[in-house]
Amino acid sequence: MKRILAAAALAAAAAGSVSSALAAEGPTTATTVKVALLDMSSTLGLGTVGMMGPGMMGPGMMGRWGPGPWWQDQGQPGTDGGSGMMGPRQPGPQMMPRWGMGPGMMMGMMSIRIDRAEVKAGAVTFDITNWSRSAVHELAIVPVDGPDAPLPYDFSQAQVAEDQVSLIAETEEMKPNASATLEVTLMPGTYLLICNIPGHYAAGMAVPLTVAP
Repeated sequence: MKRILAAAALAAAAAGSVSSALAAEGPTTATTVKVALLDMSSTLGLGTVGMMGPGMMGPGMMGRWGPGPWWQDQGQPGTDGGSGMMGPRQPGPQMMPRWGMGPGMMMGMMSIRIDRAEVKAGAVTFDITNWSRSAVHELAIVPVDGPDAPLPYDFSQAQVAEDQVSLIAETEEMKPNASATLEVTLMPGTYLLICNIPGHYAAGMAVPLTVAP
């Protein structure tokens, strides 16, 4: 009987070790990144700041009208989204020094916000919402050498030259208030999430994402 009990104890200990190892490793589920595509119309009706009492922009001067979207605490479009609408028109693709930082740029009126700046390599799901009330946007994923790496830009088309970059994935054009999902597998490195609707990248619609090993 003692031998039977000892064998049972050893089996239980072994099973516990396997369970602990599996728990430590964790399930192989995809990391989810929330993405907000924003422009100046995105804040209308969200009650970010009241102006003249209850109305379009919220209840008076007392602040927010209830909890806002997750990206609202990260600032408003145009405050840090880079610069400008369009650079001087020049023929053919050139290199834009940094999104929204080309010559002749002005403060950006558009932006992309993400709820995390770094993920682990592997399966990543992008949960994307176009929060604009009036404009079509999209999301494209481009690998780059670093967060400030220039992208080839065609000033005649007001777009990143997609035939000169390694495009990982992109959504279809997303209408206002539309949502979409991209499921990709990312290797370690740096990526830019951009909107390549004409003029939007130059207006500030780009954000870097770091993928760690």
